[in-house]
Amino acid sequence: MGGLEATNVRSSEIKVALDAWPPFRMLNKNQYSGIDIDLWDRIGQQMDAKVTFVRCPWGRCLRMMKEGIVDMMGGLAYRDERAKYMQYIFPAYYSCSTVFYKNKRNDFHIENYEDLYYYEIGFVIGSAYFFPFDQDEKITKKGVGTERQLLEMLALDRIQLIIGTDCQADYEIAQSSYQTLFEKLTYKPNNNVKLHIAISKKSPYLKKKQAFQDALSRLINEGTIEEISASYFK
Repeated sequence: MGGLEATNVRSSEIKVALDAWPPFRMLNKNQYSGIDIDLWDRIGQQMDAKVTFVRCPWGRCLRMMKEGIVDMMGGLAYRDERAKYMQYIFPAYYSCSTVFYKNKRNDFHIENYEDLYYYEIGFVIGSAYFFPFDQDEKITKKGVGTERQLLEMLALDRIQLIIGTDCQADYEIAQSSYQTLFEKLTYKPNNNVKLHIAISKKSPYLKKKQAFQDALSRLINEGTIEEISASYFK
């Protein structure tokens, strides 16, 4: 699976904003691979459309959706604020859980949510994790642009904890040189982060919401997404 280039020619074009988020979106120059890339390939085939990828940092991708510069995005957790400017497609195509990581050198333990107030926690700007963490101003947070930056900061003890989703962070840590340095906390919020695709409400594709929903449902029911993801989590 993977290796889709943004050069397929079809009868119409869907501009999809994406950032690097392995194993869902892996970007190497103009060569893209990952679970989301394969999924967009299948959706493009179902919709008889050319999928063109627009690379951007996560926060900028969201702004481009809000402004209608791009048509669609994937890997989105549902949030009411986002739903004001994008139309979520249901059902979700993937589910992850929120987890925290620390450097093994640091001998401290998190037993419950309130313990988070004592530490600075790194997160990716624009990401949604869980309630009440996302809105909790009493927690000291450090926002950065990418998960890779979080790993580097944690390795250098520039931050005490980082937050992520197991389906992505576990993969990225396993592929990095930091795999023996980090430890997943036993404390978990026990939530599921469901990942959706969505259409910008300023996109002409908004009128095809039902068609996208039908296409995604077919891919889920046929087991295509399970097959795609299994090829990356080996």
